[in-house]
Amino acid sequence: MGILDTVIRLLCHPGNRGGARNPDDIRYLVYHYTGNDGDRALGNAKYYQSTVVQASAHYFVDDEEIYQSVGDLFIAWAVGGRKWSDCPQTGGGSLYGVVTNANSISIEMCDTSRDGKLMAAEATLERAAALGRELMEKYDIPIERVVRHFDVTGKHCPAYFVDEIAWTAFKGRLTAGKEENMKQYRYVNEMPSWGQEAATKAINIGIMKMDAAGAVSVPECNLQPLVWMDRLGLLDKAGK
Repeated sequence: MGILDTVIRLLCHPGNRGGARNPDDIRYLVYHYTGNDGDRALGNAKYYQSTVVQASAHYFVDDEEIYQSVGDLFIAWAVGGRKWSDCPQTGGGSLYGVVTNANSISIEMCDTSRDGKLMAAEATLERAAALGRELMEKYDIPIERVVRHFDVTGKHCPAYFVDEIAWTAFKGRLTAGKEENMKQYRYVNEMPSWGQEAATKAINIGIMKMDAAGAVSVPECNLQPLVWMDRLGLLDKAGK
């Protein structure tokens, strides 16, 4: 039994979501946080069922439960709206207009501890990652199309994953345990185009080692952290 089999459906008011869509329309997975200090998935699901605020998410996750508020084949109003004005400073909003409500599934993570800090508990993070893994498999969403709300509009959401190191570490949970079944690359020209430049830089600065024949042994999941490092300019800095 997978984690999707444990999801409890408590659907939102129709005024909080958009219309129907096809499974092939789903191309991205977006992570959010509720921004509440001490809340639960059930409370959020009940709120969106009873209160029309013209906003929604597909799933709410806490330490013990997952509630589905919008069906996968309906559009949640989760990543629309304006692009934040501080995007040039923060680097957010890079996927504005690319990731939309119509082509994404949104997962909201709760903060179950009322302690003055907005941070999901480890149990919530692990449950959210497990849900993400199953949705990625169900809708054929690759790791490079798993994003933050921050990446779409620049909103600082999830606040604790605006930090690139923390976000990259969380994304590692989404590919954990899949290395054995994942394609291994021996040469840069065999790698997907989105990873070739970062891999070349990593080889040049010694992060990725080649054998005497000029080959490497890299699972596809290890390319994504390199790409994020490259986008942050870290590989260029390391090479200087």
